Amino acid sequence: MWFLHVLVVTAVLQWSVVTGEGQADQLTLSLCRVWEECLEKATENNLENSELGTPEAICGDFLDMLEKHGVDCGTLDNPEETADVGQELSSLEPLPNDQEQQQESVPIPGDEEETNREEHGHKQLLPQNHPASTDDLWRTTYFDDCSEIYTAQDMFGSPSSGVFPIKPLHVNNPVSVYCDQTTAGGGWTVIQRRFDGSLEFFRRFNAYRDGFGDSSGEHWLGLDNIYRITAQNAYELYVELEDWSENVKFARYSRFSVGPGSDYILSVGGYSGTAGDGFYLSLTGSSSNNNGRKFSTRLNDRDTYSGSMAEYYGGGWWYGYSSRSSLNGPYFRDTDVFNINNGFGVQWYPFNSILYYSLKKTKMMVRPTDFSARVANLGLGKK
Repeated sequence: MWFLHVLVVTAVLQWSVVTGEGQADQLTLSLCRVWEECLEKATENNLENSELGTPEAICGDFLDMLEKHGVDCGTLDNPEETADVGQELSSLEPLPNDQEQQQESVPIPGDEEETNREEHGHKQLLPQNHPASTDDLWRTTYFDDCSEIYTAQDMFGSPSSGVFPIKPLHVNNPVSVYCDQTTAGGGWTVIQRRFDGSLEFFRRFNAYRDGFGDSSGEHWLGLDNIYRITAQNAYELYVELEDWSENVKFARYSRFSVGPGSDYILSVGGYSGTAGDGFYLSLTGSSSNNNGRKFSTRLNDRDTYSGSMAEYYGGGWWYGYSSRSSLNGPYFRDTDVFNINNGFGVQWYPFNSILYYSLKKTKMMVRPTDFSARVANLGLGKK
């Protein structure tokens, strides 16, 4: 029914991203089309559900929402290209795997290919259908993170995990991310994932800054992307870990963000879970406490140790004088080499209290702390 269409789109306006004032994207066009339908129905005055209010009242609320988000339906260049909101949100379906595998890294102007690979790593890969011109904006709308994608999916169907393009605030180009829409209620934006050791994590600082790997497989999202995402709102962190005996545990932190600049300082707190606190927050002032530490990589020593902890542990992390976690360490497939002679590997010491045990699978992901409340409110709105 048309009035439900209006109410749903109003909810989309509350939780989704509408691009800058005067910029006509597909969602804007869809909203203006619904506004036109609202006016037509208001003129007919044949609303069946009078308890919801008059058509004029509902349209008035909808107009207020449009104005709040800077949508001016009178200045659009191509009103004839309007489409249904449900069709526009088909872009919220996960990208097909064959398309993900055809993605290519973004070149850095002025650098040779080999320099890019060594110094900058492979930047986070974008889907092939990301907008290449202003015209393409008529067909694509980007959300801030996977929590907003979950909200839109839930209103127009069933949330599903997969690779999606997002565009956090103050980021010029869309970023390809994996959205986990099933673990602990869904809405998670994955920032790190390892499961088979196919991707090398012993990289230099620029690679960790820009991100490397494919979002559909093993990858590191990039410190700058993580900073931009967690600067938008208050975020929590969920770390899912699995050992070689298929035991799965998690560590959840109610507060998580990465600072700006070249240090990308870790801010984390509020542990709960089954895997143990790998950041050792309770040990205030301890060398194993990772909170407040700068991010170190090979050839970019930011720890408090006299040597390089990133070289010692074999991967980029927020090291202090030492660390009891290093999820970006070397990946050991043979479980009989978990000893001092080979190093720490993919480490989260409190998982099983074995110092040199290297885990099989890791996944780090973030979502806004108010996500559960938003989903609950959305559920009430559906009733």
